[in-house]
Amino acid sequence: MYVAPFPNPHEKWQISSAGGLWPRWRADGKEIFYLALDNKLMAASVNDHGTSFETLAVRALFQTRPVIRGTWPFDVSPDGQRFLVNTIVEAPTLSTAERGPAPITLVVNWAALFNK
Repeated sequence: MYVAPFPNPHEKWQISSAGGLWPRWRADGKEIFYLALDNKLMAASVNDHGTSFETLAVRALFQTRPVIRGTWPFDVSPDGQRFLVNTIVEAPTLSTAERGPAPITLVVNWAALFNK
């Protein structure tokens, strides 16, 4: 996996020699997160010197079982400390047909609940 400047990609710099997919930048540009081909979520610390770029360290964060259906399988908080991963959840006693889709709870306008 490589990074290149935008809009004139005259140079590119290698981030991963083993490949990677779905890159996401930390908000301050000091890290790039990506999904390795073995489904590990990776973090690469980088240093941008304006005209040059270097990868400082690459490390595996955790193993995932992502669901990839045409959209990003994960997202990262601006500080790079929290991740939201669309992942497979197993219920070992139920078949796939019995399980159905996993439930999700979304609370909107949650601050208004404090006034009650």
